[in-house]
Amino acid sequence: MDGPFFFSDRLGDRRGPFTPQELADLARAGEIPANALVWSQGGEPTPAHRHPALAAIFAPVAGGVAGPLKADFPIWGLCWRFIVFLFGVALIIPAPWAGLWFYRWLAGQVGLPGGQRLSLTSTLGACWFIFAGIGLFQSFGVAGNGSEAAYWVDLAAALINVALGFALLRWFCRSLRSQSGDLNIAFEGDFWAYLGWTLLVGLSFVTIFLWAWVVKFQLRWLCRNVRGTHEFEFIGSGLEILWRTLVFGLGAMLLVTFPWALAWYARWLVSQIIVRPSVATAA
Repeated sequence: MDGPFFFSDRLGDRRGPFTPQELADLARAGEIPANALVWSQGGEPTPAHRHPALAAIFAPVAGGVAGPLKADFPIWGLCWRFIVFLFGVALIIPAPWAGLWFYRWLAGQVGLPGGQRLSLTSTLGACWFIFAGIGLFQSFGVAGNGSEAAYWVDLAAALINVALGFALLRWFCRSLRSQSGDLNIAFEGDFWAYLGWTLLVGLSFVTIFLWAWVVKFQLRWLCRNVRGTHEFEFIGSGLEILWRTLVFGLGAMLLVTFPWALAWYARWLVSQIIVRPSVATAA
């Protein structure tokens, strides 16, 4: 087992060559997924958790519970809470209470592969400015009168909303806990990369169809940058995102079908996130 070694990363790209020590260090740092293919020069590709060079490192993880998140969003329960949340944010003043209430409920409807429910452990003081800011600055885009000054105000509001979305993501991740208390994660992605992805997704809509693949890679980037006791991976395909979003959009156009479309889409989206104990933590 002298190497050199190669492995396929989360995007399917070949990486290497690496010495055995370099390969082991990458595995402990969480850079090699447990199901990634690893091979030596001229050898057969083998899943990382079964490869002789890495089996001992992945053993604690392989014995743990890994799999997709499970969402139990009741159709009407999700619908009326979502509408109350939207109204609360639009009215600005009740936005912090509506936001914390809604996200606490959302977290409680999601379970880890082993069955443990998630919870959101946060106070109003930790997030009030996020939801109040989203409600306040979203109103600028509606109030614009078409003048040059209004254009710059709306552009500044849009950038602030991106920053608030980034703050929301960080707050939500660090506030999540499991029933056993062993889940402790944080979003560690860079803001400028987050801004870049947001702009790229916005620009991609001019392609009519390719935006779905851009969204797929954005979601993969977001999941890869959630780190801590567990690691996350988005496995949905661009084609699935495309047709499911189109079906959801059609269903959302009718009040009668909107609750079913919302719950169906939200359940699928959550189920495409794979969670597993972090290799670095287990080691």
